Amino acid sequence: MKTLRIKNNRREFAFTRDDHGVPHIQARDWRDALYGLGYLHAQDRPTQMLFARAVASGRGAELIADQPELVETDRFFRHRGLHLNLEREVDNIGDAAFGDLTTYCEGVNDSLAQQRRSLPMWATGFQRDPWNQQAVLMIGNLLSFGGLAVGQQQNERILLDLLHTRVDDARMRELFSPHLDGADLALLRQVKISRQLSDDALEVLADLPRLAGSNAWVVAPQRSATGSALLASDPHLEINRLPAIWYEVVLQWGDEYLMGASLPGTPMVAVGRTRDLSWGVTYLKGDTSDFFIEDCRQRNGRWQYRRQDGWHDFRVRTEVIARKGQPAETVLVYENDEGTLDANPDETGEGLYLSIKWIGTMEGVGRSVTTWLDLPFYHDTLEAMDLVRECPQPTLVWLFADRQGNIGRQVNGWFPRRSDPKGGLLPVPAWDDANHWRGRLPSDVLPRVYNPPEGFIASANENINPPDGPALTTLPVPDYRKRRIVERLAALPQSTIDDMQRLQYDVISVQARDLLAIFLPQLPDGKVKRRLAAWDCNYAPESTEATLFTRLYRAVLLEVFGQGEEEGGIGWRRMLYLSSRAGFSMMVVTMIDRLLHRDDSQWWRHRDKGEMIRRAAASLDGQVDQPWSKTNAFNFTNRFVGAKIVGRALGFHTADLPMPGCHATPFQGHLLRAARRETTFAPSYHFVTDMGTDEAWTNLPGGPSESTFSKWYKSDIPLWSAGKYKR
Repeated sequence: MKTLRIKNNRREFAFTRDDHGVPHIQARDWRDALYGLGYLHAQDRPTQMLFARAVASGRGAELIADQPELVETDRFFRHRGLHLNLEREVDNIGDAAFGDLTTYCEGVNDSLAQQRRSLPMWATGFQRDPWNQQAVLMIGNLLSFGGLAVGQQQNERILLDLLHTRVDDARMRELFSPHLDGADLALLRQVKISRQLSDDALEVLADLPRLAGSNAWVVAPQRSATGSALLASDPHLEINRLPAIWYEVVLQWGDEYLMGASLPGTPMVAVGRTRDLSWGVTYLKGDTSDFFIEDCRQRNGRWQYRRQDGWHDFRVRTEVIARKGQPAETVLVYENDEGTLDANPDETGEGLYLSIKWIGTMEGVGRSVTTWLDLPFYHDTLEAMDLVRECPQPTLVWLFADRQGNIGRQVNGWFPRRSDPKGGLLPVPAWDDANHWRGRLPSDVLPRVYNPPEGFIASANENINPPDGPALTTLPVPDYRKRRIVERLAALPQSTIDDMQRLQYDVISVQARDLLAIFLPQLPDGKVKRRLAAWDCNYAPESTEATLFTRLYRAVLLEVFGQGEEEGGIGWRRMLYLSSRAGFSMMVVTMIDRLLHRDDSQWWRHRDKGEMIRRAAASLDGQVDQPWSKTNAFNFTNRFVGAKIVGRALGFHTADLPMPGCHATPFQGHLLRAARRETTFAPSYHFVTDMGTDEAWTNLPGGPSESTFSKWYKSDIPLWSAGKYKR
């Protein structure tokens, strides 16, 4: 491997690339290493960084292309205001962090100055602005907002949309119990709801850096074959767009090192380790944003909102959205202390509107970046847990293992203090002051576990709300993945690195196991029943039973819940949409899975549950058997070249590949075809390490470079696809 030494008038560092293209940076001190990281981020991923900042700033149609989905996302981000208050937050981060960010940005800008614009930048006429501290915080906001606020808000909107249909009230209350207990459904139906984001716009959001799913676990020395603590972590997000979201790197300064998955545009390593400490994260799905209901009227040309019996003028923020080759458009945003109106009342008149408030706009959230900058200098699990507990955002579940053999789990994040500690899912009237936030929750309510007696800790987005405490998450996903991980760890008295790798690729569905216990007794004797009864619930690519069960499951959902609105049901078309949108409607599927376990329900009060399951099975007659590799196939595409024919001709896209697993397996291989593109949700990085060594075993769906002409463009895909790891 050739060592390249980079010299200029600011910082000096050297780097090599290993056989997989992963850069190993050698520097004299921490800041020289940060400079090198910024330099290589800008060398290998400039378009990814700069385009992400443009979209998050609401300038995609101005700087990239005047496309409908970019105009829509520009309106969305300008309305949400991620671009606001960045200078304020930079001022709040402290001198040490400011110096670190400055050094990193110097590396980015020196690298950009020494290279030409990338092909996508040249093709779109994109002009590069310097990278600065505000840009780093903007990308950090995306991690929280793209996965946290957008997902939460979309699910809450789906619930409101269902309430605006003619679905029977008793059925709705039962399906979403206890969230609708005591709710004024008549009031909620009076609220004017703005149009949902289109599928194309949602896919733009899915392309951006964000956190969404994930698995992570740690194993204590007494359950490890080597006698040292083990850590495994695999964050889940959109993976079929190249370049990969994560950028793998090794930093070395003096006798210290830091290695793992970094995020281009920031100096953070989301999953990784140092000599003494390793960490992985999963997404808590914390509820840190709320919808409020505002009563709005217009007086003397001004829009007003009600508080008790009085009326007050909205603050009005004007956003001008520039568009390439088209006239600019002006967006008026109506705001008050309780949030931002979700719609423009100028278009639909007086009445009740939704208003959105997100804790990520509070002063001080920018200090989150200092957590990631400080973490490499912590050597002990308990001290690291104390550090991350105070991190404002995003809301994460951290798992740690250290050289001494300690393991721990710590939740972090800022959460609003609500009048109803269990509330947050449904909009509440803003005109009643009792519904307003009262600051934020103290960090000592955030759950933690340290060196548990069972000798391991696992996390997979399950519900970990304190039993008697506030609801940190109001939309927990089923614990299928967590249960399977715990099941395997409990069966491994002496875990090895190979065991950890196999578990990351496990495709056994606990969901299928649970639901087959309900479905099978109702099925008539025959081929379908025999095949599913003999199936081991394995979503391997060659399995035809995985396809058969998935078809049966969807047919049951349509049969039970797809009745027309005139019959008090959700409707066939709407149910088909919801059951295939697990990324943005997992809330509905979660509630349905829970309800299917009940013998009695409003949904089958005048119908026979068993007969509906049998009708669903009968609807599968005549369907051609298909292996899961055909049902769940996808291809890697370039983020910046949309046409598949052009992309494949130039080698930018791959051929179709099988996606193992499903949304309920540890390897979360979820595939959705919507609008004009396919979207995936799967492990975006695999990281396994033994704290008795100085090595990690990894793979990721992509490579170090964003250049389609580089041999490092998709270099790790063969490893990721085959379940193999590099050292």
